Amino acid sequence: MAGLSTALVTIRRVSERVDDRPDVGWHPEPELLNVRDADVSREALRAAGAAIWEAGLDYLYDHAFERAMGAPIGYEALRREFFGPGGRPAPAPDAPTTLDAVLEEFSARIAPHTVSAWHPRSFGYFTPPPLLASVAGEVLAQIAQQGIDIWHAGPIGAFVEEEVLRWLCDLVGYAEGSFGILTSGGVMANFIAMAVVRDVHVPRLRGLDGPPRGRALEGLRVYASDQTHFSIGRALDELGFPPEALVVVPADDAFRLRGASVAEAIARDRAAGLLPIAIAAVAGSTNTGAVDRVGELADVAAREDLWLHVDAAYGAAARLSARDAHRVADLERADSVTVDPHKWLFQSYDIGGLVVRDGSVLEQAFGGRRPEYYRAGHGPPNDRPLAAGANGANGASGAPTDDDGGHGSGEQLNFWRLGFEGTRRWRALKLWLSWKHVGTSGFGRMVEANIDLAAAMAARIAASPDFEALPSEPELSVVCFRHLPDGRPAPATGTADGAALDAHQDRVQQALEASGEGWVSTTRLRGATYLRAGILNTQSTVEDVDALLDILRRIARDVGAASHG
Repeated sequence: MAGLSTALVTIRRVSERVDDRPDVGWHPEPELLNVRDADVSREALRAAGAAIWEAGLDYLYDHAFERAMGAPIGYEALRREFFGPGGRPAPAPDAPTTLDAVLEEFSARIAPHTVSAWHPRSFGYFTPPPLLASVAGEVLAQIAQQGIDIWHAGPIGAFVEEEVLRWLCDLVGYAEGSFGILTSGGVMANFIAMAVVRDVHVPRLRGLDGPPRGRALEGLRVYASDQTHFSIGRALDELGFPPEALVVVPADDAFRLRGASVAEAIARDRAAGLLPIAIAAVAGSTNTGAVDRVGELADVAAREDLWLHVDAAYGAAARLSARDAHRVADLERADSVTVDPHKWLFQSYDIGGLVVRDGSVLEQAFGGRRPEYYRAGHGPPNDRPLAAGANGANGASGAPTDDDGGHGSGEQLNFWRLGFEGTRRWRALKLWLSWKHVGTSGFGRMVEANIDLAAAMAARIAASPDFEALPSEPELSVVCFRHLPDGRPAPATGTADGAALDAHQDRVQQALEASGEGWVSTTRLRGATYLRAGILNTQSTVEDVDALLDILRRIARDVGAASHG
């Protein structure tokens, strides 16, 4: 009894030192840190949410709709303004402060210097203004804090992602048995696709017992155009392929990769004793929005037993439009397709994705290792009541299955086994909410509106002697064009006059950016510099396109006068 009595005294002494809530009295707003008691914290959280939302609205209407680019200031000057005279990051703050003070600092130091996706003449990179439902999904996902790596850590979150992936597979045109994974963006999606080529397709071609490594990667060839996204080459580099593994095949006059050109390159390489393994096509190139001839490439891939990957990060969304789906044809014939909802599905950053026609290949490439700390979610599916709901869904969707007993995941949907990442954000919720909110038809209408704006811009340019576009008619919603001072014909590239015209485009772009009246980027096409308008903006009208061209004319006159002054 003495031992029990001593133990009870010890327990009472510990209890006296521990409050019924965690100690957050050191903070000026403890009710925002310890939120367990609704009577104490609910109203405070509501007020905090209102303050956060008000800061967002202040940003939207005081900055985003006022300037397409932040206040005009150079790189070094902005470093000094943000960091201080030394231009270096300050130490982390030691003392706490109020949320209002933090929001005020955001409004004063950060908001004025942001790039605005919302400005109606913002046509820079593929950065659309996000749908409100997407913003809502981001907020709810972060509050819920689901880890979408192992099913056990975010059960319903995994199912939301599974459903969204089914919708993306349907968008591409894949049948049952297909599957995929959401990623941070197209770079990661393309990386995963090339890993599948290396670790699943190449062993099949060569009759290997396992994935090739080291010297086994020599002599392999992947074919892509000169318009292919840089991430294909980067992926091959990081996956251990030698530099010569990527064969760049010139695109046609409309910047599209064609089947005949790839077939010729394959024939040359086979004659040299090399092994062609894949074609990496693009449907909606970053430079011009061009769409490779996927059907032709699929014919070549089928004939030559090559994996066909299509980077449709931007262009796949055109298939949401009954009117314009034909612009991105034959995606269903690819073995894998990259789709980026944070481009033409108008999602907040970040959410990309890869879908594969054979849903089992992702686990074949990434499912080999079994971390011990994931054991809680490894048991057979019938061990856990909720897991029974996953079985039928996975079997129908093409999600991986596994019956290796207690060490594996059973038929539970564990995304860490399907891609490169372990911890994964709940990216699917915002797209799920957005799709529910606007519907496929709504997405299609917004895509069509952007395509119509690009066509209108190209038509205005074609009718203007002081602008020219390349190509003259956009395939999707990217317009590449340049200003021709005084309407003079463009000089040949590689000449002094050609270099001067290139420099003129850069000066015009920089001046437009500084003015805040709009934003376009620049690119290089056939050795020359062009302005590039990527039209993925839900806020823009034809009047904004006309205004942008007039603004560019005025700026071109100003920079021309300055350069001759």
